[in-house]
Amino acid sequence: MGSKQKQLEEAYREHADALFRFCLFKISDREQAKDLLQETFTRAWQFLSRDGAVDNFKAFLYKIMSNLVIDEYRKRKPVDSLEILHEDGFDPSFDDTDRWIDAIDGTKAVRLLGKIPPPYGEAVFMRYVQELSLGEISAITGERENTIAVHIHRGLEKLKTLFRNEPQPS
Repeated sequence: MGSKQKQLEEAYREHADALFRFCLFKISDREQAKDLLQETFTRAWQFLSRDGAVDNFKAFLYKIMSNLVIDEYRKRKPVDSLEILHEDGFDPSFDDTDRWIDAIDGTKAVRLLGKIPPPYGEAVFMRYVQELSLGEISAITGERENTIAVHIHRGLEKLKTLFRNEPQPS
């Protein structure tokens, strides 16, 4: 087995679950998320098989996945803005509570992330749910690390406000 194939198999073992959750969060369709995960690794293999070199495989895979998600948004409805998708009722919140059972208020936080404007909610999701570094998020989004840090800070502030304003169970 070639070293590139081993590299891809190792990347699959390390990142497939997180990539799937990321995609499911973004498109809210389990079957489509599975398809996009498969397509992500297919495209990664195509790149590697053309003698492509990858320095940061995690960021590389997230970049492919992000592009596929964007393509999926474009197929669904011809819009240029995630805010317009939100206005039309699109809710990218992740609703699989079993995965968040060990996190205090994790399900609520993930649900509320869907109410935060995209650059902020996405940055918080990528940093704290996907556990990506600022450098990895920067490589995926094309934004500077300082910009990502600001998005995360603002996203956390918005999340705190949503938590405070959320009705408490009686």
